[in-house]
Amino acid sequence: MRRGGTRCQQTANGERNVFRELSQQECAARLRGSGVGRVAVCTPDGPVIIPVNYVIDEGTVVVRTAPYTLLAGHAWDKAAFEIDELDHNLRRGWSVLVVGQASPVEDVDEVQDSRTVDQLTTWAPGSRSMFIRITPVRITGRVVAS
Repeated sequence: MRRGGTRCQQTANGERNVFRELSQQECAARLRGSGVGRVAVCTPDGPVIIPVNYVIDEGTVVVRTAPYTLLAGHAWDKAAFEIDELDHNLRRGWSVLVVGQASPVEDVDEVQDSRTVDQLTTWAPGSRSMFIRITPVRITGRVVAS
């Protein structure tokens, strides 16, 4: 796949779609502007994708979970994290993918910005006392519009 630039492609119904890769700065801005994403981990039964609330802390993705969850059981594994926004009616959208190494945050004070901990409230019920940090190895993004 060619890196960078803009490509046009005609769809089956004759419309033209514009596909563009996002710069690292655009990816970072979109990551900072959201609060809900998905973490993907590999399990013995195959890949699993888990919706999560998150914050960005010092260039890493920090999520909150409970110690007994599937995500907590993979806190030392390689992981992928994805956010996106889609408009099905207008046939456009974007996505940002973070691939990296997950690790448990042993001490909440490790989270550089104390506001991060306060901002990281989860939609899921129950106590979520464990934090997991995904340190990026690769960040990519793309946008498509008709």
